[in-house]
Amino acid sequence: MFDSPIWYAIYHHALIVVAAAVCLFGTWVGMRHFARARATVGPMHYGWVFMASLGTGAALWAAIFISILSQAPSLDNGFEMGPTAFSLLIAIVTCAVGFEIGSKKNLTLAPEIGGVIVGGGILTMHYVGLNAWHVAGVVTWSWFGVGANVIFGFALGALSVSRANRPVTKYCRHGAAIVMTFAICVMHYTMVASHDVIADNAIELSPSLVPGHTLAIFVTAAVLLVIGSGFSSYFIDLRSRTEAAERIHHLSFNDTMTGLPNRIAFNERLSFDVSDAHEKAHKLAAFSIDIDGFKDINDVFGHAVGDLVLIQAAERMRRALRDGEFLARQSGDEFLALQMSGNMPHTAQEMAARIAAALDAPFKVRDKSVKLTASIGYSIFPTDTQDKDHLLSNAKLAMYRGKTTQRGMISKYDHKMDESARDRRALARDLHDAVKNGELELHYQLQTSLADGSIRGSEALMRWRHPTRGLISPLDFIPLAEESELIIPMGEWALRRACRDMAEGKLPGVVAVNLSPVQFKQNDLVETIHSILVETGVSPQRLEVEVTESTMMGDQNGALHTLRKLKAMGIAIAMDDFGTGYSSLATLHAFPFDKIKLDQSFVQRIPLDVSAMAIVRTILALGKSLGVPVLAEGIETEEQLLFLASEGCKEGQGYLMARPVPLDKMLPAVANIMQRAAQPAARIGASIHAAIAVA
Repeated sequence: MFDSPIWYAIYHHALIVVAAAVCLFGTWVGMRHFARARATVGPMHYGWVFMASLGTGAALWAAIFISILSQAPSLDNGFEMGPTAFSLLIAIVTCAVGFEIGSKKNLTLAPEIGGVIVGGGILTMHYVGLNAWHVAGVVTWSWFGVGANVIFGFALGALSVSRANRPVTKYCRHGAAIVMTFAICVMHYTMVASHDVIADNAIELSPSLVPGHTLAIFVTAAVLLVIGSGFSSYFIDLRSRTEAAERIHHLSFNDTMTGLPNRIAFNERLSFDVSDAHEKAHKLAAFSIDIDGFKDINDVFGHAVGDLVLIQAAERMRRALRDGEFLARQSGDEFLALQMSGNMPHTAQEMAARIAAALDAPFKVRDKSVKLTASIGYSIFPTDTQDKDHLLSNAKLAMYRGKTTQRGMISKYDHKMDESARDRRALARDLHDAVKNGELELHYQLQTSLADGSIRGSEALMRWRHPTRGLISPLDFIPLAEESELIIPMGEWALRRACRDMAEGKLPGVVAVNLSPVQFKQNDLVETIHSILVETGVSPQRLEVEVTESTMMGDQNGALHTLRKLKAMGIAIAMDDFGTGYSSLATLHAFPFDKIKLDQSFVQRIPLDVSAMAIVRTILALGKSLGVPVLAEGIETEEQLLFLASEGCKEGQGYLMARPVPLDKMLPAVANIMQRAAQPAARIGASIHAAIAVA
């Protein structure tokens, strides 16, 4: 039937369509692999180059041989297996070399050079395949057609790899497969146009040749296997990358421990809800939730138990949510939440109460019972602010303000909080420049003997003279300095300044300098103090350092070791603010302090508070039994002074004897103390008896 020109044309073009389809599908998969090869390095890169060259080479080889079969269907024909197999090898190797060169990033025309190699491989494979094809006829060639074929082969090969390697749009890699398919079709038709096949019955074909239809079955099976494998590997890799991307996305937007959304997800939800609140004319509440004392749980029970408690707490809070409410974990024991409602602040307060109630029941973890509370602050958009970034900071500010008052508080943001916080932040910024600008001062408060009124020494007290605000109370700037660790250079400055003043002979007796808990954590504290003493030439016996018991609570062994080293240098150690905080006898037993400073909160209640007077007597008796002198702080009245003296208190300081003064006013303060000490003894004795009678 192929003698009919119509049937021949149908058969011919049908095979070309099949060849084009095989080429398009195979090269599309190959170009996917080539794209992966360009994105990887090392062994994985070479693996993808091999897969790309195998799939593309096999598809091109199959397309070429299918197109050859379409040329003379009415004549006996067959193929030599050696050259046919060799042509497949040529296709795979040239594709591998072309793809490898085309993927080079340090060579300007690498894609085009690689494409020329691939095009050359297609041409070579084509002509080797034609040479392996034998037909019962005579083949004549037109060199003009062959030349055109060569040009098209190189040009279209270069264009194909170039599009795969230099994609302008996301469709360019699809275009690379289309160009390669177009190249096969163009090369086929130029090949058809460049040669003629004339039937010759006298020509006998060798019986060793493989018939065309047999080869067609073999080619189809082999190519389907190769392309199917390549297609499967591509989609397996694609699925793996998709799953990996989904895992990364999940990890990016969810907390790995609790499974709650994280801060990134919260920010996205906040942006969406703010827009939604605008559109619906609703109000949006943002919550900052902090688990109280969670660090203590980690310290006491260990981090493993702490993590389990945190997971349970997150699950309880999640179950307390209602439709439209959103909960996220920020970090550590801090959580964030959102609620949209038209009835604010009532619904916000109700949601905060639900979350707090969810944590009421004790947590059972590994036979341990743990009780938790949460400090919650919230702010409402747009009532409190119309800026979504300020909304969360307002909620945090409300939470921290409530937490400082009492644990477990639910606090609504108030504009006064913001004013206070702004003022505090401004003060903290100014504090950074206070040392280098010379704004810090030392004032000294004299300490006297309560028995005879003689001067025993003084306490150095830091003051900050702000350029615009004037003298700022230590109660305002010392906590700021400790939070930012500015207290370290400030404390070192105070030590050096006090020692210089002593070295210049401007201070009588021993000078006491406070050490902050933050300073005490510095490993080089002892070396710093020693270098200051050496630098100023002050005897260690003239220096006394004051520490509170809370200073030693973090690392008691390390703190006691530091105190022993200071004491070995000859420096006196005083326990400050005794009677407040921990005030455990174990600390007094563990370290032989040189002095106990009775906190002024008890002294100032004398003689009106009987309980305070009883506590003072107990502390004085304790000091006497331990052989440690007690110094009372905050003496402001004659009654307080005389009561303390009658109970055996050795030393004291307070406004009654001397106020803190700068160094240039120390001489008048000393003169006042000496004048007071010269009062008639009989008057003092009568006052003492009167104080005892009142007590």
